[in-house]
Amino acid sequence: MEARTVLRDLHHRPEELQGDAAVCVAVLDGPVDLTHPCFEGADLTRVDTLVGGPVGRGPMALHGTHVASLLFGRLGSSVAGIVPRCRGLVLPVFQDAEGRTLSQLDLARAIERAVEEGAHVINISGGERSADGQAEEMLQRALRLCEERGVLVVAAVGNDGCDCLQVPSAVPSVLAVGAADATGAPLAVNNWGSVYRTNGVLAPGALIEGAAPGGGRQALTGSSFATPLVAGVAALLVTAQLRQGAPADPLAAGRAILETASSLPCTPDDSARCRRHLAGAMRVGRAYERITGRGSTPGAGSGAFPSTPVVASDSSERDSAMDNERMHAATGDGAEAPPPGALPPDPGFPQEPAEPVTQQTEPAGTPYGTGFVPDPPPAVPPPPSAPPASVPPPSAPVPAAQGSGGVALAAAPSAPAPVAPPPAEPGIRPSCGCGGSSASGCQCGGSSTGSASRRPPIYAIGSIGFDFRTEANRDAFTQLMPAHHVPHPDGDHEYPAMPYDPVQMYEYLVQEPWQSSNLTWTLVLDSTPIYALEAEPTIAVDWGTPLFEDIKKAASHSAATRAAQKGQDEYEDLSEQLKRLQELQTALTNPPVSRVHKIFREAINGQVTQIEDPPDPSVDIEGVPRGYSYLISRVSIPGFLTDRTVRLYSGQVVPVVEVQSRGLYTWNERDLVNTVVAAVKAEADLLRLAVSEGEIRKNVRALLDKIYYQFRSLGQSSADRALNAAGTNAFLFAKVFAEGLMSTKYVPGPNDRMYSLDTVKVSKSPFCRPGADCQEVRITFFDPENDRRARVTYQFTIDVSEPFGVSIVPVHHFLET
Repeated sequence: MEARTVLRDLHHRPEELQGDAAVCVAVLDGPVDLTHPCFEGADLTRVDTLVGGPVGRGPMALHGTHVASLLFGRLGSSVAGIVPRCRGLVLPVFQDAEGRTLSQLDLARAIERAVEEGAHVINISGGERSADGQAEEMLQRALRLCEERGVLVVAAVGNDGCDCLQVPSAVPSVLAVGAADATGAPLAVNNWGSVYRTNGVLAPGALIEGAAPGGGRQALTGSSFATPLVAGVAALLVTAQLRQGAPADPLAAGRAILETASSLPCTPDDSARCRRHLAGAMRVGRAYERITGRGSTPGAGSGAFPSTPVVASDSSERDSAMDNERMHAATGDGAEAPPPGALPPDPGFPQEPAEPVTQQTEPAGTPYGTGFVPDPPPAVPPPPSAPPASVPPPSAPVPAAQGSGGVALAAAPSAPAPVAPPPAEPGIRPSCGCGGSSASGCQCGGSSTGSASRRPPIYAIGSIGFDFRTEANRDAFTQLMPAHHVPHPDGDHEYPAMPYDPVQMYEYLVQEPWQSSNLTWTLVLDSTPIYALEAEPTIAVDWGTPLFEDIKKAASHSAATRAAQKGQDEYEDLSEQLKRLQELQTALTNPPVSRVHKIFREAINGQVTQIEDPPDPSVDIEGVPRGYSYLISRVSIPGFLTDRTVRLYSGQVVPVVEVQSRGLYTWNERDLVNTVVAAVKAEADLLRLAVSEGEIRKNVRALLDKIYYQFRSLGQSSADRALNAAGTNAFLFAKVFAEGLMSTKYVPGPNDRMYSLDTVKVSKSPFCRPGADCQEVRITFFDPENDRRARVTYQFTIDVSEPFGVSIVPVHHFLET
């Protein structure tokens, strides 16, 4: 089946149904062979991700190339895509190397990058099985970012053939897509679940013809290949919005597709038979009418599937499997035999050359993640003469109950037998179930026509770690580091060096700072490395001790010594000069090092060095227990994301960030809180207001906890960089935060109590310097004893065009009801 067949009801001029360069679609998939003839003239940009290197002909390359061609294949070429005139972003996330799965963290990186590059629609033909359908925190943040920016995420439901969920498709804000055959019936390999009844649609996914690496074509089956058809239709709807003079609203396009899907008269609604159909079949004509406010053509609303009701038996699993088997049959000349209910060719759209097309599909029951076969793909075996043993024998069909339209399902005498879900494997995988050696499994799949050249800025907050990458490098440090001495009453005990000990590593790097470059420094969030850190090229160096003060002392001592020895012979004078040089050498105990590496080594030491938490034991701190805190609590990392990656000792692959010295800070939360507390107390004294220091500390820590824990992020998006800048510059914001707690002076009413922190929000600023990226951080305070009293909001406008965000206008405050 051709991808553009789904547009058969939209009898518009061809130029109206190809998308527009103002609309951007991002494909997060395997590597794409952008040299394929179908992409000639397409506006495609490959964005750097963790997957690099040349594009081969493995299963992931086939998967990615095929999916991309269904969207961007040029009309008149061997593969015509849905939106060949849209701007495309190609972000490789799946790779052919064995042993590599995509984590939700890495998927979140790619989603955020696509949003920052201007994507309106994001296609994800893959996912990870999840028992509850809940995404991990970083992926949740990335999907919330899409909601806030109005970006539509379209994701596949997966091909496990079970009542099971996978992320990101199970997240309510995502438009989930399942695969259907040419009659509109869901394929037996589809996943289904109650969540998908509210956010999922069916689209053609059986034997979809698309591009293969090296210039060929292939027909593939699975929800992976239904997903780009829905994403392409969404992009066409956004194009229609722009042509009517309305702003681009991809989320509205997604709602139109979901809300106009065919209704399925099926009872009971929560049965497996009903849930297999998700929210219904995509109706392109109705969705287009919903967006444009006008009809398309006679018969609009039939969308991708015929309007004739389909009679369903009492076992949708059996019928779907049998329909799928019939579709595997091939004619003698190599062309596919049209399956029952197949749509006739549409003369309004270009037809592909009459050349053989390799067909691959995934049978029901194939374990998730093991459906791919090695490249090149074997021939598709003929359909079995009898249903598999797991499929019950056919029974007499039950007359279908006629509904208002779409697919009608008949009531069954008994519920279908439950399908046991296959064991889930960790990691996000393509939804055609790639990997493995099934000879009849789904066969999946650079050079590029363009590449994103702008280096994205990063401003993240976390802690510093270090990694050796290889056993040889670790052992080299073990041999070069001095032995570790532990004090003991019987004399110091000597132990071999332990390179994993941060304190020992710090002491070693102070003496031999040049070894810093042999470590792989990392930024860590919740014990998980998220970036490899590389110092910017060194222009100037720093010392680990106050060098100038030591030189001043040494020079004064030498001058006094020379005065006392005045009149001595020349030999003694030379001895004194030698002594002076020795004193200067002592002052230069620690060799010079780049400022970036110096802060890294100070951080690994400070992160394990404890200090007393109360600043002054004589002060009564209400509600704050006494204890200890670390000398260094947080580190801010400003830099630029490179196109390189690093494989850590654990096997995890992380992107490399070139760290800038400007904006690279370490700080202690205790000292930071103390600074704000002092400012609040000073403000309270001016107002002659008695305040509780404990309450002040609670409010300040609440703000910091929001930034460090609730809003922790990768520091990629503009909003996250602005929020992290606010957290880093809390010393600068201390006075404003103090005023926020003292906001009672701005609001009519009693002024004998403090306000409390309410919300922290970030949004795009309408006021900015030309060509800059400015965000507004809004911190709102409220009266906890009277929620009807006006709230006070303080607004910071921060320019995040460079990694280190800077405030560009005075802080504004205003009242909110």
